[in-house]
Parts: sequence; C-alpha cells; structure tokens
Amino acid sequence: MTTRLDRLVGLLDSGATSVVRATAARQIGGIQKQHPEELFQLLGRVYEFVGSKSWDTRVAAAQAIEAIAKEVPEWDPNSTTDMKPPPSLTLNQQSVDERGEEGEAAEDVDEDVEGLLEFGQFNVDSVIKHGRLLLGSAGREYEDDGLQGLDPAARVAAQRVQMRKRLGIGAEFLGDDLLADEDLAAKPAVARPQPVAVKTEQQQHSAAAVGGGDEDEAAIDMSTLSARERNRLKRKARLDAGKNKKKSKADMSGNGGSGPSVEQAVVTEQSVTEQAGGSALVVEATRAGAREALFAISAGRWAFAGLVGVLSVDLFDATWEVRHGAGMALRSVLKHHGFGAGRRAGCSAAQNSARNQRFLEDLCVRLCCVFALDRFGDFVADHVVAPVRETCAQALGAASRFAAQRLVQRTQEALLQLVERGSGTWEVRHAGLSALRYVVAVRKDLAPLLAGGALDAALGALRASDDDVRAVAAETLLPLADTLVTCQPHRLLDVVAAAWAALGCASDDLAAAAAAVLALLARLFAHNAVRDAVARAEDPQFALSQLVPRLHLFMRHALAGVRRACLETLLAMSEMPGGVCSAQLLQLVYQNVLLETTEDIRRLSLQLWDRLLLQQVNGMEIEPRSLVEMFALAATPMGTPMPRNLLLDPLQGSSGGGAARHNVDAPMVSQDLGLISRDTIVRCRVEAAAALGRLAASCASIPLRVELFGSLLLNALVSHRALEQQLAAVVVEEMAMAERPIDSLMLGEPFTAPQLIDQLRQTLQVALTREEPYLDTRGALLRVRSDCLHLLDLVDARQRPAVPEAAEFSMAFADALLAQTADVAALSERRLRLGASAEYWRQLHMQLDVAAKAALAGALVAVGRLPAKLNAILRSLMAAIKSEPCALLQQRAATAAARLAALCYCACDPPRAAPADKMVRNLATFACSDPTSTPVFAQRVSQTESILMLEMVQREQATAASSSSATQQQGGKAEQQSSGDASMAQAASASAQASHRKKRRGAAKGSTNPGSNIAAAVEEEEEAVPLVAAVLSEEQGREQAARLIVRGAEAALSAIATLFGASLVDRVPRLWECVTLPLAQAYSADPEGADARFNANAEAAQAVIDALRVLLTLAPALHPDLHGHLVATLPWAMRALLSRFSAIRHMAARTIAELCRVATTASMQAFIQTALPVLGESTRVSCRQGIAEAIYYTIQRLDDHILLPYVTFLMVPVLGRMSDSNEQTRLVCTNCFAQLIKLVPLEADIPDPPGISADLVAQREHERKFLAQLMDPTKLEPFRIPVTIKATLRKYQQEGVDWLAFLNKYELHGILCDDMGLGKTLQTICIVASDHHARRDKEPLPTLVVCPPTLIGHWEQEIQRYAENLRPLCYAGPPAERRPLLPRIQDNSCDVVIMSYDVVRNDIDLLSAINWNYCILDEGHVIKNARTKLTQAVKRVHARHRLILSGTPVQNNVIELWSLFDFLMPGFLGTERQFNEQYGKPILASRDAKQMSAQQVSGETALKQLHKQVLPFLLRRMKEDVLSDLPPKIIQDYYCELSPLQKFLYEEFAKSSVTGNLKKSLGMAEDTVTAPSTAVSTTATAAKEQKPATHVFQALQYLRKLCNHPALVLSPKHPLYNQVVADLRKRDANLHSLDIAPKMQALKDLLNQCGIGLPPSDEDIDVSASHRVLIFCQHREMIERIEQDLFQLHMPQVTHMRVDGTVEARRRQEIVTRFNADPTIDCLLLTTHVGGLGLNLTGADTVIFVEHDYNPAMDLQAMDRAHRLGQTKVVNVYRLITRNTLEEKIMGLQAFKLHMANTIVNQQNAGLASMNTDQLLDLFDVSPPKKNKPKDEGEGTKSMAKALEGLEDLWDTNQYEDEYNLDNFISSLQQ
Repeated sequence: MTTRLDRLVGLLDSGATSVVRATAARQIGGIQKQHPEELFQLLGRVYEFVGSKSWDTRVAAAQAIEAIAKEVPEWDPNSTTDMKPPPSLTLNQQSVDERGEEGEAAEDVDEDVEGLLEFGQFNVDSVIKHGRLLLGSAGREYEDDGLQGLDPAARVAAQRVQMRKRLGIGAEFLGDDLLADEDLAAKPAVARPQPVAVKTEQQQHSAAAVGGGDEDEAAIDMSTLSARERNRLKRKARLDAGKNKKKSKADMSGNGGSGPSVEQAVVTEQSVTEQAGGSALVVEATRAGAREALFAISAGRWAFAGLVGVLSVDLFDATWEVRHGAGMALRSVLKHHGFGAGRRAGCSAAQNSARNQRFLEDLCVRLCCVFALDRFGDFVADHVVAPVRETCAQALGAASRFAAQRLVQRTQEALLQLVERGSGTWEVRHAGLSALRYVVAVRKDLAPLLAGGALDAALGALRASDDDVRAVAAETLLPLADTLVTCQPHRLLDVVAAAWAALGCASDDLAAAAAAVLALLARLFAHNAVRDAVARAEDPQFALSQLVPRLHLFMRHALAGVRRACLETLLAMSEMPGGVCSAQLLQLVYQNVLLETTEDIRRLSLQLWDRLLLQQVNGMEIEPRSLVEMFALAATPMGTPMPRNLLLDPLQGSSGGGAARHNVDAPMVSQDLGLISRDTIVRCRVEAAAALGRLAASCASIPLRVELFGSLLLNALVSHRALEQQLAAVVVEEMAMAERPIDSLMLGEPFTAPQLIDQLRQTLQVALTREEPYLDTRGALLRVRSDCLHLLDLVDARQRPAVPEAAEFSMAFADALLAQTADVAALSERRLRLGASAEYWRQLHMQLDVAAKAALAGALVAVGRLPAKLNAILRSLMAAIKSEPCALLQQRAATAAARLAALCYCACDPPRAAPADKMVRNLATFACSDPTSTPVFAQRVSQTESILMLEMVQREQATAASSSSATQQQGGKAEQQSSGDASMAQAASASAQASHRKKRRGAAKGSTNPGSNIAAAVEEEEEAVPLVAAVLSEEQGREQAARLIVRGAEAALSAIATLFGASLVDRVPRLWECVTLPLAQAYSADPEGADARFNANAEAAQAVIDALRVLLTLAPALHPDLHGHLVATLPWAMRALLSRFSAIRHMAARTIAELCRVATTASMQAFIQTALPVLGESTRVSCRQGIAEAIYYTIQRLDDHILLPYVTFLMVPVLGRMSDSNEQTRLVCTNCFAQLIKLVPLEADIPDPPGISADLVAQREHERKFLAQLMDPTKLEPFRIPVTIKATLRKYQQEGVDWLAFLNKYELHGILCDDMGLGKTLQTICIVASDHHARRDKEPLPTLVVCPPTLIGHWEQEIQRYAENLRPLCYAGPPAERRPLLPRIQDNSCDVVIMSYDVVRNDIDLLSAINWNYCILDEGHVIKNARTKLTQAVKRVHARHRLILSGTPVQNNVIELWSLFDFLMPGFLGTERQFNEQYGKPILASRDAKQMSAQQVSGETALKQLHKQVLPFLLRRMKEDVLSDLPPKIIQDYYCELSPLQKFLYEEFAKSSVTGNLKKSLGMAEDTVTAPSTAVSTTATAAKEQKPATHVFQALQYLRKLCNHPALVLSPKHPLYNQVVADLRKRDANLHSLDIAPKMQALKDLLNQCGIGLPPSDEDIDVSASHRVLIFCQHREMIERIEQDLFQLHMPQVTHMRVDGTVEARRRQEIVTRFNADPTIDCLLLTTHVGGLGLNLTGADTVIFVEHDYNPAMDLQAMDRAHRLGQTKVVNVYRLITRNTLEEKIMGLQAFKLHMANTIVNQQNAGLASMNTDQLLDLFDVSPPKKNKPKDEGEGTKSMAKALEGLEDLWDTNQYEDEYNLDNFISSLQQ
C-alpha cells in the first residue's frame, strides 16, 4: 500500500491548490526532521518533479527541497559543537567505500573540488560564440541524444562531452579542464518500467545482439575520463557485479522438468511470458534506488553535493522547464546550506573555507554561462519575464550571500562583462542586469564596493536602445536606491536625470520600460535625500514645474502597468516640499477617476486626489468654470458621448504630442455600452462625484466654498435630470461625511458652513418629495409618442384625438389611448407595441427615480438633522435596497440606512426608535424574501426525509448553466467547491428522476387501464429533464428580483452591524430580538415538542427559519466581542438541525456552518461534541440528514487551513454513513468523504486547534490512528475471530480478515480483489460469522451472497465446512420453488442466503424490502455494466455492509470500476458522465501510441489519480507475493500456422463485401486500417449510430471460428461449401480431418506429451509424470468438435467430462468434485464463461486454451481454476495461437487491458501499455506484418508541435510579480 510519503509526494503534482501543495512540501520537510537518515530517499522522490511541465509542480518541488534543507543541520565539520554528520550512501546494509580498493589509492582525488570552474577561465565572448543556445524547447528533447537507456555512470561520461559543446567551452583559448566532473553527475534516465518477460535462450541472444548488456551500453573511452570519473565507474562496476550475483541466484525455469516439451514440427516459435504486474515494484524500487545512490555522498562530505551536481547539469538542459526547476531547486539549497558547500571532514577550517569558496565560484560560473546562453522569455502584459534567467539570478544571489568579498567582486565583474559585451544580444544584457540586481540587493554590506560598478552598468543600459534592457536596468537600480542615498549621494541627481531621460524614450504605447522607469522614480522620490537634492538643484531640468507635466503623458497610457506606476510616482513626488498640486494635475487626476475602468488604478487615483487636496494653495486650485465642466463631464447623460472639448488632453503642448497614441479612454468617452458595462460607467461617475465632494470639504475658505459649490449644487439638486440630481446628492453626501463623520454627527458637532448646509438640506427635502418625469427619459417618451401616432393612423380621422406636441406630451395621453382602443381587434398589434414602449418608459423612469431618490435621501442623512417625518427618506432608501441593480448604489443606500439607524437611536433626543425599529424589522424580512435561499415552510411542510441542499445545488448549477454572464469562480477552493457542487447537482438530479420513475412505475402497475403503462412511460420520458430548468425559465424575473432584495438587505444589515460594532446588541435590541425571540420560543421550553407545534402552526416554523437566516447574515459582520452571543445561539441551531422538517434542517445547517467559520473554535467544538454523535443514529433518518447537510456546508465554508485540524473529527462519522439506507444521506456523506480524504495526508502535522478540550484531543488521536489504518492496511490491528472456524488461516488471510473487520467496524465498504485462488471465500466467511456472532444480542439480520449459478453449491459447502454458527440457505430454482423459501428469510430461520444474479434481478421487489446485514457479490465484476437491469436490481438491495469479491475488478474499461463503486458508495466517484470525462476518455485516448505526449501524460495522470482515489477501499494480494509454497505457473504461447484451407477461407473473406461494409460502418477510407481493440471498444457506440456496424461482430466471430476449425464456419449455407467439400474428397479428407485444423493436431500433440491418449502398446514416449488437463474453449461448438473429431476418432482412450451451458447449475459442482477426486479422468472440457468462474479444479495441472477472450480477466480466471490454494504441482498453461491472424491481435488487446487494470488496482503505477488503433482491417490480412517505414518529412512539424506544447503552462503577471519580487526574495533569505 502507498505510504504517507507517497501521498505527500503525489500532492506536489496533483494538489488542487497552491496551499495544498505548499502544505505537502512543508510536511515532507517534517519527515526529514523525523527521519534524518532518509535524506537521499526524500531528495530522490522530490527530484522527480523538479523538471515537471507544470509550473505549480516545479514550485512545489522546490518548496519541498527547501523544507528538507531547513531540517538538515548546517554542515560545518570544523565546528566545536556536537554536530551530527550527514548521512552517507548505504546499499544492502553495507557502506560503499568511496576510496576504492587495491591500487585505487594512487588515483584517488578530491571529488568535491577537482576541476571546478573558476572565473579566471571564464570568457564571455567564447561562451556566447561557441555555446549552444538554450531556448524554450528547440525540440531537442524529442531527438535521440544517445543517452536513452544508459545507466547514470554512462550518462555522466556522455554528458561530459555534450556539455562542452553546449557551453562552448571547448575553444582553444579555454582550459581543457574548465568543466568539472561534478557537472557530469546527471540524473538517471527515467525510463518507463516494462513488464518482465521470460524469454527463450534464442530470444535472449538476439536481444543482447540488438541492445547489448550494461557493459556494451557503457562502452566509454577511459582515456578521456578524469581520475574522478574513472573511480566512479569502477565503484559502479563493483556495485553492479554484486547485484548481478544476487540476480543469478534466481531460478527462472520454474518447470522442474515436469512439464511436457513441445515439438518444433508443430510449434514454429515458443515464448514463455510472465503475467503483468509482478515487476513494476521492482522497477520502481530500482529507479528510486538509482536516484538515491546518485544523490548520496560518502561520509564526511556535504550532504547536498550529489543533488547540486545533478542540478548543475540540468541547468543546461534543452527544455526550459528542466532548467527552471533546477534553478529553483538550487536556490532552495543554497539559501540554507551555501555555507557548508564543498566542506569536508578532516580538513582544517582554512582549507574548508577555501574549498567552500571554490565550490561557490564553480556554481557562479555555471550560472553566468546560463545567463549568456538562455534565450527563453515569456512576454506578458507590457514586458518580458525570463523565468530561467530570473530564477538563476536568485540562485546566484543566494550563493553570493555566503561568498567572500573577492568572490562577490569577481562575480560582479563577470556580470558587468555580460552587460557590456552582450550589446548585440539584449537577452544577455537583460540577464546580466537581473543577476546584478540580486547580488547587490543581497550583499548590502558590500554596497560601497559594488554600487559604483552596478550603477555605471545600469546607467549605461538605461541609455540603451532596447526597451527591455532599459526596463531591467531600471529594475536593477531599484535595490540600489537605498544604497545610493548612503554611499554615493553625489550621484543621485545623475540617476534621476538618467531615469527622466529614459522616460522620455518610453513615451511609445508599447514601451515596456515605462513602467519600470516610473517605478524607479517612485522609489527614488520616496527618499528624503532625493527629494531634498532635487529641490536644491539649480538646474532647471529638475524643477517640479518641468518634471510633473512630463508625467501627465503617462496618466492615460495604453498599458495599465504604466498608468499604475505613474500614479505611484506622483504619490511619491507629492511629498516634495511645496507639493505638486496644480489645477491641471487635479483635473487630470479627476479624469483618471472618471475614465479609468481598472479598479486598483482608480483607487490609486483617489488616493492621489486626497493627497493633492491637502496641498492646495489658498484653499482652491481649480477655477469655478473648470469645476462646472468637471461636474458636467460626470453628469453626461448615459449613452451620450462625453463632450471632448471639456476633457483636458495632457499631450497638448508636450514634446510627445506628435506621436500617434492609442486612446485608451475612447470606449468610455463614447459611452460604448457594448464595450463597457453600465455598472462600470455608474461606478466611475459616482466615485468622481465623491471626489468632488471631498474637494468641496477641503476648501478652507467658507465664502469661497459657498461661491464655488453653492449655486452648482443647488441648481443640480433641482435639475430635471435624474443623473444630475443623483451626482449632486453624492457630492453633498461626501462633502458632509468628509467634514463630519458619523461619530461626530452623532455627537451633534456643527458644520463649518451651516448656512450652506441648511440651504442644501432644504433643497434636498424638496427634491426628495418632488414627483415629475425626468429629462433623462425624454427619448423613451418620444418613442411612446411615435407609437401613439402609428396607432392613430389606423383610427378613423373623425374619432382620432389630437396628439400633444413633443414638449407637452405625457404618459397620461398614452394610457388614455390604450384604454380607449382596448376593444378594437384591428389595433391589437400596434397596441402591443405601444404598451411595450410605455412599459419601457416606466421601468426606465422607476430605475432613475430609485437611484436619484436614494442618493438624495443619503445626502439628507449625511447633513445631520433629520426632518420631522422620515417617510420619504425611509421609502427612498428601502426602494434602492430592494430594487437597485447596481451593486455600488445599493451598497451606498445600505450604508445610508445604517447611518439613519445610528442617528435615530443615538443622535436624536429623545431617540426616534420607532422608525428605526420598523426599518430593522423590514430589513430582516427582506433578507428572507428569496424562497430559493430561505425555504418557505408552508410550501415544504410535506418534505421531511429529504435534503434541500441537493435541490439548492442543482438549482444553482442550472442557473449558472443558463446564464450567459455567469462568472468563473476563482481560487483552488472555489474550483473544488464548484466541481463538487456540479457532481452533487447531477447526482441529485439522477436521484430525483429515479425516485420519480419509481413512483410512476408503481402507479402504472396499480392501474387496470391497458394504456396506463404507455402513458406512464411517456410521462417518465418527459420528466427525465430536471424540473428545475422549467421553473427557472418561468420564474427567472421574480427570482432575480428576490435576489436583489436579499443582496440589499444583507448589505444593510451588515452595515448596521459594522457601524454599531460591539454595542449592536445594546443599541439595536430589535435586530438581535429578530434572531433570539423565535428561536427561544421554539426550543427553550419544550424542544422535543417543537416539531408538533410547527405542524400545527406554520408561522412559528417560518419564524424559526427567518431567524436562522438573519443570524446567517449577521454572523460575518458581528464584532468579535459579540461572538459569545453567536455561540449562545448554537444550542437552538443544533435543535433545529434535528427537526423533522427539511426546510428547518436546511436553514440550521447553513447557519451552523457559518458560525463555525466565524467563531471557529467554540462552534466547532460544540458541533463535534453535540451534533456529530447523532450522525450514527439509526432510527431517525431526518436527524442523519440534518447532520450530514451541516457537515457538507461546513466543509464548503471553511478554508482548507481552517478545516485541516478538524478533518479527523469529520471523517469517521461521515464514513459510517456512506452506507446509510437513505439514498440522499448516503450521497451527501459520500461527497463529503471524497472532499475530506484529499486533506488527510496534510493533517498529520497540524497542531491541535486552540482552546480544544482534553477529551477532544484524545478523540483526535484515536481518529488519527483510524485514518492511519485506513490509508495503510499494514497498520491494522489484529482481529481475533470470536467464533470457531474449521480452518487454519494463513498470514495473508488473517490480514485480509483484519481488513474486512476494519471495514466492518467503521461501516465502510470495499473490494477484496485478491488474486484468484487465495481464499477470498474463506476470508469472507470469517468476517460474516464474526459479525453474526457480534450481533447475537441485537436485531438479527441475514446476509445475502450473490454469485454465479455455478458457485451456489460451492458457497453452501464452504459455509457448512468452515462456520458452524451460520445457517446457509440456497435460494434457487424456478419461482415456484423459491417462493416457499421466502418466509424462512423473513423469520430469520437462516443466516446466509445464497442466490444467483438472475434470481436477484427477478425477485428484487421482494428482496429490496428486506434489511440485510451483508450484501456480498462474488465475482462482483458481473455488475460492471451500470445500464443492465441486473446491475440496477443489485443496487436496490439495502444492506449495512457491502462487499465485492473479484480478482479482476477492472477488465475492459475503467468505467467498470465506476459501476462497482456506485454499488459500494454511490457518488464517491461522481456521476458516470463525470467519471468518464475525468478518467475514462483520457485513459482510452492514451492507448494510441501515435497520440501526442500530452495525451499520454494525461492518461497516466488519470490512472494515478483514480488509483489514489480508490486505494483505501481495495485490498489485493498476488500469489507470488504471499504464497511461497504455491508452485509456479508457466504460460507458454503455442503458435500454429493456418492450414491451406484456413488460409484460403481467410483470404476469400478479406476479399468479400463484408470488408467494404466494415469500412463504411467505421467511416474509414479504403486503405485505412483499424485495430481490433477499436472494434471492441467502440462497437456499442457504433451499433447505435450506424446499423451496418453489426458486421463488426459478425466478422470477428467468423474469423475467430475460422482460426479454430474450418468446420465451424463451413455450413451448407456457406457459398464455398460445395467447392471445399469437393476438394477435400479429392484428397480423401473431410471436414473432420485433423490436418485441416492445425489446432486440433497441436492439441493432440500436447495431450500426448502429457501422457494422455497414448496407445497402450506405445512404450517409446517417456512420460515423466501423469498430467491432467483442463481444456478451455469460447464456444460449445468447439468443444463438440474436440469430442467428436479428436477424442472419438483419434483418441478413444481419453476419459473426459464436460462443463458448459448445457449443464444445469446445480450439477456443475458435482462434476467438479468428481473430477478432483477421480484421477482416472484425463480431461475436463469447459467453456470460459461457465467453467472459468469460482470453480476449484486443482486436480488438474495443465491448462490449454484453444480459444481466447478479448477480456484478459476471463482467461486469467480460467487458468487460475487450477493454479490456486491446494495445488501441489507446477501448472503449465498453453495458449494455442494461430500466427498472423485475429488471435494475435486479441493477445495484444489483452496486454493493454491488463496493464490498465493492474495500474488502477495495484499500487504499481507503472504506466500504460499502448496499442495502435489502426489494425482492425489487419485482421483480414494473413501476410506477415510489414516493417515500419522511415519517418517522412512531415513528422518534423509534429515534433515542433510537441516542442511548443509546454509553452502554454506559464504564469500570469501577478504570479510573476509575486515569485520574482525582490523584497520577498530578500526576506526569504532571512527566514
């Protein structure tokens, strides 16, 4: 079984979120801390993911290496402290002597420092000139580099030569020893493990000739190697020799001479093939051991020397992902262990310091080579990011941290060379500057020495022509800003001048350097010294009046990053003495607010606006006319282009004005609603108006404020335009709030301009009560007038009323006209058009009125004194809260409502509590007004045993699918939740449909009307579509309105809770009473009788639901001091959770989950102690449903890091309910378990939650122990069988019983898929007998065993034989015999009921009404097809425990596994469609060897994920692993040639019309070929789509019979029958002759070799032992041919028996028993489908397959009838295969299926065996296969496509900024 380390390492790649991956990496470091001796194993395991194609996987692998490095003590052999030496390599418990033996001492050298690179040998020009460029891929990883298959030592030697070519260090002016041997410690080739095959001696020789052995592969010229490499190769040779000695001890024959030999006359070739599955672990262990040995070191050396050596080679890999991963891993190691690099025990401190510096210098030189050669870049947004160079620069920075001053200076010199000499290649300069930036930032202690050179290089690059070079130059100067201030203050102005000059070159829209240069300016001006220097400068170029206008050009730049950096620069410069405020800048910033659509840039603009307001000279910089224009811009009617003459153009009068620039504001200025949403426009305008309000409040001169804003605001407030009123009200509100916040207002502090405030208050009151049309609706009103005119055109002129002119037209005329023409049918169409226009006008008017009145009411509240009557204010605010579609405006109305409540409760004397209380009650009611989120009790009173969450999730999914504007959820947790919800929705829909169909069927059965069945069927089809979709389509408008009301009410309640804070309960008692009163009334006095009262009084029940809904809304906004009040409501919520009514349980579950999120510690503890134990309640389904629903919502609401400490508490109760008798409870718990189990590997190192009780700590430890057993069955506690079992269990059988007892204890379900013949029946009987004994004092429940008919008698015998306390009953026979047995089951007169699958299907209505203890499916793969009636019937059985016995749970396709788990744990693997999308399709696609590598990887990943998902519920042991005394099984392929007659018929069939029909049915060209596997796997689909596809079955069946015997196809109806018979007669032969069927002759020869059928007088043949044979065929016809043509005519001495479909099921066991007991019976003829399941035929020792099944499991099952417990002889299996025919294709298909099944069921994820899918028509070709043609030129394009595959997996800008943030990197060095 997989270990915890396996799971943690797997999470590095498969973790759903970055948090999960990081946690897994951290816990891998914890394993290193606990087991320091496992360092090299951990490094080897993690290294596998360092070069992954996935960026997130590489990052996680680097984090894991860093976590490991943190736990390894720093290596300092000269330290006086007691330091534990690093681990050294040990193999086979013996230390490897690194110094060698005899004669090697003379060659021994210092491996750590020999040949290390030095900067004295480093030449930039040579590396650039001769080195091989490192691109993104170049497709080189798909070329044969000659290293494939080589062992690590051979790869070392080969890569040494390649490395010189790659780096260009083979030039004559460089030293030959420039590259050290350490470079060559390459990682081993990661070859896919292949199944081991036992071959003949001839095949082994041929294989050796082609591939050679290890010695041939590693043929290296020793003269070219260094002493160090020679030592390494010698040590490797000694190790290999030791391994080979051990290998030679294995006896591969296994035959022992007992088996017969095969005559070459019949068999032209013989191969012995071992079954798949036995070697994967060995291969994986070998590969892991090779990696471990590669990373391991000898005693006294630095622990990471081996890893760093491998990484140093990976830095120059052709694939950028490998280089990037190597750089990150190297960075992780050097961060923590750069000091110990190169140090060695036995050397002095001075020597080790020198060694350390040489080692670091070598790494620095290598990294500089990467800088010179790497060309990979990711162009994101407005700049380029080079992941490899940037990561290597960080690694160089980490190394420089431990470098001495001299080494740091030499490193800087090399980097300066890169900057200077890479002028022709911008990437080289880019890399040099990036590395220089990190070195200078890390070594601030050497800043005086480094600053000058770095500054000169950066300034030079800042003047470069390449934009990206200028950008990185500016980034290089960023960390130097602090250093320049202290070390070189005299050059500050030079840097500032250079930055401004570079900015002048970056005025282009596409200039990437603009953002970096602006960021540099922002960093510079953040220093007082720079600001002072600029202020003191006499040069006019440094005058702010010159500098600031230059920034104006970038405020509306096309690139968002530039606009953002420009604002940050202005914010920094605003700290200059005297400030930077000007009228022009204020206007530009205001335009930024008004026009900017990016939220964070608009926020920066507002921040700069507020800063500028503090710097205004004389109170106001803006002129009155400009102020009016600014307001007019914001008040431009919606949809009307803004007046361009009012916009200030920063390019006018600037040097850059002549350049054509992209107008980023064009969509906003033109008001293009197709490009910009209405909400965005409204948000920009409202925030611009708010900015004007703060501008008014900042005006220090009261008269000036009145002059500027008085008339403007007073006129706008009485305007006839709603937008002007709204924006003016926002200005007033913001002005009042800026001057007097709510706290000051509640204290009654006066305004500074009371006269203006009074005027505004009066105007606001008038405007708020005015009712008249707005000019904003004028266009819609004119459209109404036009429709009136069109309507009147059809009215008689004499009766036609006069239409008012446009200026006097009103809606009253339109309404009157509609009323007058109501009865005129001829006018109906135009009346409808007029009615639609009128309705549109009303909606538009109402929307504008709501927004304007809400803004007016908010302003009136903000100015303080409330009017005597609050009706108008309350009405306006509540209308916006209820119906405002814009979230910002609704939020402002909600905030205003909260301030109104504060004024009523606290600022009025006396308090005006009545209106505030009414408003609070209304808000609480509004929060409960959406029936989709707050159930209506009266509508759901009948729902008692259902989980509403399923319906809610299903509805949400339907809504999201139908909405075109559905937004994609962000974050890993949201993705998991969305995926889980989708699965839940589909499962719920299927469950609802199944329930509905069940009711329909019941109704149809009860009806006497003959047509009722048809009607029910029709209705069933109609109801198959989820009902939710229809409801959504009809009520979408009302649901949307309800959601708006709830959103507004939640915003208002949250605003009230936030505003009042800790005093909410005291100051707003009415709000808290809305929560507590209904709950206390329901559950305080008589909680047990609450449901009875709810049944009589629906209003009381609805009050409880509403109270819980309000509590759910308030909880997140409550002050932490009030969390005690939240916890106090938990007992009531817990009682509601146990209610009988689904609606109450649903609301309680959601509320409890929210309380657990807000007040986690107290709420989770109460939930665990009080609610979770109820989940095990078996009497009340409603209680279990309520707890399950609460657990589901808790998992969804809590983030992973909060949920982790509680995973163990939730897991165990959920496990027990995955077998619940209620389908919905089972579905929810299964879904919860699937989400929780992913977090189990991360839970181990999580500390106990704070404040948890001691009892819960003990419980957590107990549950942890259980989880450890769940994930690793080797940790199971031994189970003592309490009853007598008349058998001695083997060790593995006892372990199997332990596992079954474990499942039983925790009410789990699983598949016992031991290899065939290991005693699954006996283990099952043990656990059934034990559980029956344990339940003796409880209600007795029978156990149901379902098996094939052949095994019914076998089960009965086995139970009677082994378990005395069990009473078996065979429930079999026709219905008349079965029905009398039913009372014995019902009255518990039997303990175990045994029946066949067909009986279950026929009697399921009776059986489903019985509660069973165990439901055991023997040969459970029978239910692999989920759509059959048999499978559906079996899944209707109700049982406490469910168990499947199958040696082959996966046979043909992984979808079969879904069906099995749908019986065990429905929903655990999602729906069938989800499972097929996630697993089935990727795995099937990966079978094609011609598929792209991405599809191959996808298939392997899907297999691994599926294996991981189902692993805890599968127990599988192989015979070779557990039975040392079981004789071997030898499988031999016995090839036959087609007879002339067979070949003739084969060729004639290929020429027939059937071939053409087959091509048409498969949609193929005439020359196309298709694999047989395709025909098999797609036949079902093809049969549905195209009727001719049935010919596929007929063709395959014909060919299979023809391969066996021509007589099987040559019936008198055959067109060639007469011709063939005539030809045979000429040769004195007939259709019964052996020579026309080579398989018959081969079978005869094999039987003779076994000593069967020989004449008594024949003494020449030596028979070594007597053998008995099982002969398996696929069809009865072939058995008859063997009996009639072979046994009767040619081998009459043979005694035989027969078991096939013609033998009754109850007689089959008798035949088996007789065969095993009577050694005189030579042969047993069986069909694979009847005789290959469950029978014990150990009396035979030879198995012959005449025919073969497409399903390999069938053949494996059949051959293991003899190879099983009780067999004492070697079992020889012979498979008769006709060469170059369909049968060879069948064997190839079997190989793929076997590998697929073994990968899923076993923990040996050894990869996929693939098979081409172009071979179907090859079945009709008997000629030998053609040799592969050479690749054509077109494959080059395919290789390029493969090379570009990985380029898609790159990060976005934000991720790059986080990863390569310099400050983050520096802080990580200090951890």
